[in-house]
Amino acid sequence: MNRLEDRYRRVLRLLPASYRQAWEEDMVATFLESEQPEDAEEAEFAADYGRPSRAEVASVVALAVRLRLGGDGAPPRYLVWGETVRRLALVGLLVQAVAALAGIGAWLWSPWVTDLVAPGRTADVQALLGLVWVAAYLCLVTGRWRAARLFAALALARAVYFFGVDLAPVEGAYGLSWTIGLLLDALPVVALVAFHRQAPAVKARPWLVALPVGVALLTVALLLTYVSVPALVDWPSVVCVAVFAAAVGYLSLPRLGWRNATVSWATTLALLALAALVQRAVTLLDYLRLGARTPELDIVIAIAAGQAAAVLAIAVPLTMLAAKAVRALPPVTTR
Repeated sequence: MNRLEDRYRRVLRLLPASYRQAWEEDMVATFLESEQPEDAEEAEFAADYGRPSRAEVASVVALAVRLRLGGDGAPPRYLVWGETVRRLALVGLLVQAVAALAGIGAWLWSPWVTDLVAPGRTADVQALLGLVWVAAYLCLVTGRWRAARLFAALALARAVYFFGVDLAPVEGAYGLSWTIGLLLDALPVVALVAFHRQAPAVKARPWLVALPVGVALLTVALLLTYVSVPALVDWPSVVCVAVFAAAVGYLSLPRLGWRNATVSWATTLALLALAALVQRAVTLLDYLRLGARTPELDIVIAIAAGQAAAVLAIAVPLTMLAAKAVRALPPVTTR
C-alpha cells in the first residue's frame, strides 16, 4: 500500500463500517485510477506525495452524512438518527417561526413583550427580519428544501449580526448565555443537512397546523404574563414549559411496541430537553451573578431553578427510554 492509497483509506473511515466493508476496495480503486498519471515518474511521485482532492473529500463527507442520517430504505438505526435530526430541524424552525410571528404582534402591541421574545434588540427591525425564519419553515414543510436552507442561512446571519450588536454595549456581561442562545439558533440550520435526496417527504399538514397553534398559545401566555407579573417569565421559561409539556405528553402515550417514528421522537425530545436545560442553567447563572438582589428577583431565581429541575426530572426517564429503544433496534449489517 502506497501513501496515496493510505490517505484515501483514511478519508473513507468517515463512512459507516458496514458500507466500507462492502465498497471500500472498489472506491479506493476508482479514486486511484482517476488520479494515476500516465508518466511513470509522475505516477511514482503521486503515490508518495499525492493527496485526495477537496472535491473527493467533500463527496465522501456528503456520502457519510447521507448514510448516517438515513432516509427511505436505510437500516433502522440510521433511519432513526436521520429522523431525529430532521425533527430537530423542524421543531427548531417551528420555534423560531412562532417567536417571529408572536414578535410581530408584540411589536404592534407592547414593547415589553417584544423584549421577551427578542431581548436586547431593536423591536421593529428584529420583528420584521424575524419573518425570514417563517419563510425558512414554510419552505421546509412544503418540500422546498434548498430554499429553506437559503432562508435559514440568512436568518442565522441576522442572528449573528444582532448577537454582536447586543453584546458590545454590555461588554460581554451576558456572553455565555447569549452564545448558548446563538448556538441553539444555529442547531436547526445545521440539522437541515439531514434533508437529502433519500430523506422522506415531510407530512406538511400537521406542521402547518402547528404554526398558528403555537403562535396562539405563545400569544396567550405572553398576554397572561403581562397582565400579572411580566418579570417572572423570560424566553428560556417558555422553552422549558413547552419541552416539559411535550415530554410529559409523549411519556403518557401508551406504547405497545417500538416503531422507528416513536424512537426518533424519544431521541428528539431528549435532545430538546438537554438544550432547554442548558439554556435555562446559563440564564439562571446570569440572574445569580448580575442581578441586583430584590424580592422579585428571588422569585424569578426560584422559578428558574424549579424549571431546570422539572426539565431534568423529565429528561432522565425520557433519555433512558430512548437509549433502550435504540439499543433494541437491529444492528447495521454489511450489504
